[in-house]
Amino acid sequence: MIRGRTTGALAALAILSLTGCSGEEKNYAVPNELCGAQVKPELTRALLPSGDKIRVLKEASNTASPHQFCTVSVDDKVQLRTEGAWQAAGTTAEKAAEKSLVFNTRSTEDGRFAIGRGAAVTVVDCKNSKYKAERFSFKIHVNHPEGDIDDKMQRFLAAFSESYSKTLPCQD
Repeated sequence: MIRGRTTGALAALAILSLTGCSGEEKNYAVPNELCGAQVKPELTRALLPSGDKIRVLKEASNTASPHQFCTVSVDDKVQLRTEGAWQAAGTTAEKAAEKSLVFNTRSTEDGRFAIGRGAAVTVVDCKNSKYKAERFSFKIHVNHPEGDIDDKMQRFLAAFSESYSKTLPCQD
């Protein structure tokens, strides 16, 4: 009788461990392009959780100086979001981080990036007289960061901002 219970318990445990592992995989293909920016899929994938379905949505605000958003969802839950905003001359990554409510940041690469908990910000030169701007900031926010993702966010943001900035209406 004990042997039958032990075998049944072991079989149930094996089934539970198999189903537990299936939820740990990333069963989706990350696109090469996110909202107009060419980004290596492995840079994006490193910031996303396991799941079955990925969706990317590009949006812009309807304001005088529009903000641009790129939202990445996995299984219909927002996991990663970028925000781009026009900035005045002299705006640093640290200042842009404060304006976009990213606090307690540390500066990396001589101020090129401001890294906070689950978020990172950078700015690029991009003059645009229509928006009275000299710079454009990029912020990434990861909703459910797992472990230390600072370097992963910085690598993603470097590639995303470099590619996306080529699509901006910058003037010489």
